[in-house]
Amino acid sequence: MVCRRKSLFPLAVVSALVLSCSDDSGSGASVEVPASSASGEVTVPYVGGSPVVVTEIDPVNISFKDHEGGDAGWVEFFNPAETPVNLSGLYLTDDLSQPRKWAFGNVPVPAQGFMVLYLSGKDLPDYEAPHDSTDLIGPGCWKWTDAQSEPVAGESRADNLPGKSKVCFTENGSRAFGSRMQFGENEELGWTSIAVFVGTGSSSKDDVVDISAANEILLTGYVTAGRKLAFRLAQPDVDDWLGWEAVIEGTGDSNTTYAIGLPQGTRLPDLQNIYGTRFSPESNEMKEVDMKVTSFIARNRGHEPHANFKLHHKGGSLYLMNENGAIVDSIAYPAMPVGKTWSFGVSPEGAATYGFADPSPYGGAFMSVVYSERSPAITDKLPPSGFYKEPFTVAFDADAHVRCVQGGALPDGNAPEAQSLTVSSTTVLRCASFVPGMYPGDVETRTYVFEEQPTIASVFITANPLSLFDPDTGLYMDGPDAQEKIPHYGANYWSDRELPVTVELFEPGVNSPAFAKDAGFQIFGNYSRANDKKSVAIVFREKYGDNRLKYPLFPAFPQLTTFKGFILRVGNFGQDYIHDDLASSLSEGLGVDYQRSRPAIVFYNGEYYGIQNIRERSNRYYFETHYGYDPDEIDLLKADNSVSSGESSDYVELLDWLESHPLDSDENYRYVATKIDVDNFINYQQTEIYANNRDWPSNNLKKWRVRNPATPWRWFLYDMDFGFGNDMSEYTNNIFEFAAAEDGPDWPNGPKSTFLFRKLLENKSFTNKFVNRMSTLLATNFEKTRVLARIEAMMGEISAEVARDQKRWGHSAKWMEQVLDDMKYFAESRESEILFDMQEFFALGEFVPVTLAASGSGRVLVEGLPLDRPAVKVTLFKGTPVIVSAEGVNGGVFTGWSDGVTDVTRTIMPEEVDALTANFK
Repeated sequence: MVCRRKSLFPLAVVSALVLSCSDDSGSGASVEVPASSASGEVTVPYVGGSPVVVTEIDPVNISFKDHEGGDAGWVEFFNPAETPVNLSGLYLTDDLSQPRKWAFGNVPVPAQGFMVLYLSGKDLPDYEAPHDSTDLIGPGCWKWTDAQSEPVAGESRADNLPGKSKVCFTENGSRAFGSRMQFGENEELGWTSIAVFVGTGSSSKDDVVDISAANEILLTGYVTAGRKLAFRLAQPDVDDWLGWEAVIEGTGDSNTTYAIGLPQGTRLPDLQNIYGTRFSPESNEMKEVDMKVTSFIARNRGHEPHANFKLHHKGGSLYLMNENGAIVDSIAYPAMPVGKTWSFGVSPEGAATYGFADPSPYGGAFMSVVYSERSPAITDKLPPSGFYKEPFTVAFDADAHVRCVQGGALPDGNAPEAQSLTVSSTTVLRCASFVPGMYPGDVETRTYVFEEQPTIASVFITANPLSLFDPDTGLYMDGPDAQEKIPHYGANYWSDRELPVTVELFEPGVNSPAFAKDAGFQIFGNYSRANDKKSVAIVFREKYGDNRLKYPLFPAFPQLTTFKGFILRVGNFGQDYIHDDLASSLSEGLGVDYQRSRPAIVFYNGEYYGIQNIRERSNRYYFETHYGYDPDEIDLLKADNSVSSGESSDYVELLDWLESHPLDSDENYRYVATKIDVDNFINYQQTEIYANNRDWPSNNLKKWRVRNPATPWRWFLYDMDFGFGNDMSEYTNNIFEFAAAEDGPDWPNGPKSTFLFRKLLENKSFTNKFVNRMSTLLATNFEKTRVLARIEAMMGEISAEVARDQKRWGHSAKWMEQVLDDMKYFAESRESEILFDMQEFFALGEFVPVTLAASGSGRVLVEGLPLDRPAVKVTLFKGTPVIVSAEGVNGGVFTGWSDGVTDVTRTIMPEEVDALTANFK
């Protein structure tokens, strides 16, 4: 038998890779391979002769994206021959009862080269090479910063690179561009801006290129290590600062190529009409950022082949089959540690073998050191995290070579081995098995707190203490670049850097973790970052373990069971504990989206950090949790219509249409009602108005829709700390005048932010509905005894924990009690203030109390808003007609109104009715 395969790789490697050789006639040895399957015992011949071999398998892919941005598992094939091969005619399966489960199409593998196959379920049998490349560096370049603003100038800068006279320049015969940029805060100006603009042509809006055939941008060059650079694609119909945005994090290496996927089939970006790209530091990046870009192209990435099935995460086998149903190659792989692959390489002893390695598709890991076995798990050797009173001892098997580190840092092979440990005081322990010659076992994290368990939920955060609290580099700290003036821009906590942590939740009265997960950790919020206690975001990603938390995080809402992440929110530090949560949760039952919440005591590496609120995040994943929507189909916009997720074009087009279409026309109003959920908008506006939020509507406003299939726009309540009696705002005028101001300042109520409300008020039926629904809410959701009861319940839940938190952070108990009293006074007086403000703003008649009731199995609706009690006294207005409806519940049938009218829906004049009852049987 003559083996005809040759390779430039070492002979030992080739010998290990060449699993079988055929003779000149092509008839190789045949081995019968039995395998069990769902359909019973299957016997399959093994004949060998594969033109390629599997060199790497990644069933839990966390880094290598496909052409659509997906991260399915993948397998790498190597062609050891000196000539190319094509895999057409071969099949791949993970089930020998289905030998032709997936067929290769046109998949060429270069000589002594590699090919990656995704196992995603997409079924793309062919390999498509990259194509349609377009150079995005044109001759037209400019820069602008807020330092050029008039009459008030800012302090941001965008300097030319040393030795360069312009943003764009020629270097080594090719176009390039770059700048040294840094945001500078100016309190008088109140905003920051940097724009380094690189045109695809002249930088004119009329000089566009069509890159609609592209699905990827490749940016090659230097970006300061660890700093974030944002760029926005500019299209003629959108302000360049509102263009589609991508953010990259610098490596500090000039040879780095950053790959950014482009959305397809959208109007933002409009890839048929791109006239340039706007670069700046990412919005929260206050440190200096250098960029020097030597290549900036759009291209169609093409795609690897995709099989029609997926890899098993917990281990499995793959079989390469010929057209006769015989095995030409196969490989088995075990369960993978997160972030590792099963790869061909060299053992620590120098033998060619398969083992655990870092993922590196297309041959990067070939011949690297691999470990074919893992050290044993030690999960059952350590008691669970929790609250302890008595000392205890932990023992480990000597042959497990367990190494432990106290304090939060991760153990490595240099940590001392431990065979027994005694724990007698609060201790954070991280341990793993490090058997020589094996890949280390999973790190086990435990926090043992020696004190009484709190009366509310507890959250343990465990992290390397240096990554959080090192004076120079710790994410929680000021660091060397913090500005002296509050909020200390440039401080480490203004970075959006994400740290790996372990997070554990304890339900009150249960002294074992409800869950313990590895996750990502970021400082969260805006000015609150400068507080001694900071709000933080916890996010679950595949690279840490699970990409979702599956747990009913909020006991009051047991139907919410899957979360991409959550926040540990501080709120008004030193003021109160419930402000925002109270204000937004008053909308419960109104169909307005808001962040569910619950209080908890947080510990960092075993240290008490006091009361914070576990809260949902108001990002695209919220809609997956609540409605089951695909997060990638969510359009989520901020107050200024910039994009948090998806695109803004549909909403912006509606606003443009409204500019030239008056809504006193019922036809026009009906069209708007197809584009937005009018009732949802009213409930949202009225919650903000009731709360007297004066950090709105130019800020802290979000709206959303599902893009496909399209749904009407709806609104999202969040960050209402300026409301509910908070005295941080200088604005105290009539709240309706404030919300509908035509000439307010850009913040907090500029004309762009009040435009939609003002336009809708042009329609009389909308205005009547708005007035009557607000009156109804003042008697239901916003009724003072309910609001006061809500305040008492929320404070009662945390009452046993407040004193310790106040002592820990040096808060004034007397002051915080005064803030709470102010909130209660607000609740007691708000109804009358709203009614008088509404009466004044809308020029309404005198107050008319009307009792609306339901008798039997039914309810009354006012302007479509259901009453939530059998009888409600609503303060209405003389001369303002009110639409009321009767609706049966639990099989109830409407029989008529108490005044003899039998119409289900009717219009009443408040001054003509003292009381009205809908009867049901």
